[in-house]
Amino acid sequence: MSYIRIYTLRDGTKRKIKVEEGMTFQEELKKLGITESDIFQMQLVIQDDKI
Repeated sequence: MSYIRIYTLRDGTKRKIKVEEGMTFQEELKKLGITESDIFQMQLVIQDDKI
């Protein structure tokens, strides 16, 4: 089982990143190439590997 964070941006696009232990919020944003002000919504999704 793993976790995916989905960022919905103000322009309507979505960015996904796999949640890694020890990674900070700012590191996630840097890896995705977005800023905090670009974010409209964040969602944490549990992804079951068995499906």
